[in-house]
Amino acid sequence: MIHLIGLKAWRPSQRGEVENPSSNIEPHTFCSPSLHHFGKTKLPVISEMQKQPVGEEPVDQIGYFDHIASIFRARPHPIVLVEEYAMRWMGVAISSTENVDFLIKDDQLGDIVADLLATGQYERIPQDLSCRLRDPYVNQVPRLRRTDNHLFHTLCLSLWSESVYKLAVDGPVVEVPDPFAWNNNLVEDRFDPVAADVVSISYKSRLAAGRQLLPKIPAQSPESKYSVYVPSIPRLIDALLDQQRYCQTHIEKYNYGPSPIILSSYHLGNLIRYLHLEKPYQREKLIPELAERNRADMETRMDKFKRKPPLTSKDFPSSLVR
Repeated sequence: MIHLIGLKAWRPSQRGEVENPSSNIEPHTFCSPSLHHFGKTKLPVISEMQKQPVGEEPVDQIGYFDHIASIFRARPHPIVLVEEYAMRWMGVAISSTENVDFLIKDDQLGDIVADLLATGQYERIPQDLSCRLRDPYVNQVPRLRRTDNHLFHTLCLSLWSESVYKLAVDGPVVEVPDPFAWNNNLVEDRFDPVAADVVSISYKSRLAAGRQLLPKIPAQSPESKYSVYVPSIPRLIDALLDQQRYCQTHIEKYNYGPSPIILSSYHLGNLIRYLHLEKPYQREKLIPELAERNRADMETRMDKFKRKPPLTSKDFPSSLVR
């Protein structure tokens, strides 16, 4: 479900305010894109999204994300994912890393980090740049790791401030069924690239095709359910373009090498690839929703994108083709 948390675009000096994150939201209902925001404006729901049934799992493992959701609920602060775990809900077939990345309001970042450390279950550790294309820009993002054998101990929490991610928590976001997508799919289905030569990657179509989209063990227990969101695709692209531009103009500040690899640029390439954004029918939906400062840059990037032709039997040795 797309929601509008406030209506502000990111500004370096602005901090948005969010009303009660659970107001006007059905906590157990997931819909394909509809727009509304917490507390004031609501646009019509387009269609209902069926929730994938989950089989019986060990009771002591269900809800391994509850302790994190409780921190956000107590503030209150919405859970907004960014980076790989968000992009898997945007149709990008990217591997999940050991980092679960959250977008945090500038004025609540310190408090949420302190809340997590106060549980006695987390320690603060440096970023592992081997999971970040060795982009030094990420070093400034707080990263926490569980110190016990909890089911969540293999994953680290990375908390991106609005200023660092160049994206405000306030604004259009898409509700997702779980923090973790078992297989990549597109919840914001208005950007489904389906066409005569492109297979649908929407949540609904992949669910109908029998794909497993949710993990077998639900991250949240039903009684502790707290909504999880990802940014809308245009807003995420704006943020990534702003990040890329900022890093390119501050190469020396972050000690980039002679041939810098900027993580945000890598993500932009993946979004173009998996959503077929370079194609006219996708461009005409995306470009008007980008900030004016980013439209030309995105057009240029899409113009330069070269899609590889699909593989055919001729691309494989004859011994492998039956």
